[in-house]
Amino acid sequence: MLGTLAGCTTAATGGAYLLPQTTQAAAQRSVAADAPLLEVMPVQLASYLEGGSLVYQTDDITLVQASQNLWADDLQDMLTRQLLTQLKASPAQPLSQYRIADTSLSGLKGARLSVSLDRFIGRHDGQSVITGRWRLRGVDGSVLEEGVIQTLTPLMDDGYPALVNSLGEGWRVTGEQLAREIAKALPATADAS
Repeated sequence: MLGTLAGCTTAATGGAYLLPQTTQAAAQRSVAADAPLLEVMPVQLASYLEGGSLVYQTDDITLVQASQNLWADDLQDMLTRQLLTQLKASPAQPLSQYRIADTSLSGLKGARLSVSLDRFIGRHDGQSVITGRWRLRGVDGSVLEEGVIQTLTPLMDDGYPALVNSLGEGWRVTGEQLAREIAKALPATADAS
């Protein structure tokens, strides 16, 4: 599998990449206007992930930022949008009874989810690696639940497209795991059955 990411270091041409769209369609579910709110904060990234480059680990201690293979959109924005889409589509109770929105709904108070990633990279052994932490706070600011994110996904081929697809699949899996964990921690609503 070493060749999987070795191809990344020797690619002659660059590219701009978007995370693949989740295949899960965000079902338009009807939620009461007075339903409780879950605010999703923008996904926070380690500083080395904010530069716009795809990042891969070539050995146990070396990270390389690609110089010609870049994210086509802001990585933080892509991750946050996809997480919102997945949470909105989740059938998990009581999560499905909540209004789920980004923090642009200023002035409204709700439970608040924050996610921070310290790894969103490819690795020399042919895996994409997503690691970080998440925290769910109640309306009063108290911590309802928190946990660790650790998702490894194999690359299916050599090169940057395979790395991007693997990271996309890893983020989809991470979103599903977060939806389940958050659903367990959120207070039930009056409409939840």
